[in-house]
Amino acid sequence: MKILILSDTHGETSAAVELIRSEKPDHVIHLGDCLRDAEDLARRFPILPICKVPGNNDWFTDEEKEKTIRLADTGIFLCHGHTTGVKGGISLQLGRALQKGCTVSLFGHTHTPYLEERDGVLLLNPGS
Repeated sequence: MKILILSDTHGETSAAVELIRSEKPDHVIHLGDCLRDAEDLARRFPILPICKVPGNNDWFTDEEKEKTIRLADTGIFLCHGHTTGVKGGISLQLGRALQKGCTVSLFGHTHTPYLEERDGVLLLNPGS
C-alpha cells in the first residue's frame, strides 16, 4: 500500500497534485493546516481515499483533532501536533499513540521533517 502523507500545505497543493499523479498512492493523509487543501484534493481525485485532521490554523471545523485509523492492518495515530505539543518534544505524541495501541504516529505543525522509531512506534512528520 502506498500512502502519501502531507501536512502544513497552507493553500499550496500543486506539489501534492503532481505527487498524486506521478506516484498514484492508494491513500492520502493530510495532517492539517489547511483542511481546505485536503478537500480540494478530494474534489480533484474523487476515488482516492483522503483522511484529514485539522491544524491550529483550521478554525470552524467539526473535524476531529486527533484520529486513529487502520491501514494495511496497522494502527495509525493522526494529529496535527498542536494538541500534543510537538514543538516542545514528542513525548505526548508518543504516549497517545501507545495508549491507542498504534505502531505509527503521524504529525505536522513544526514544518520540519522528522522520522524516528521509539518504543515500537514509528513517529513521522512529513514537514511542510
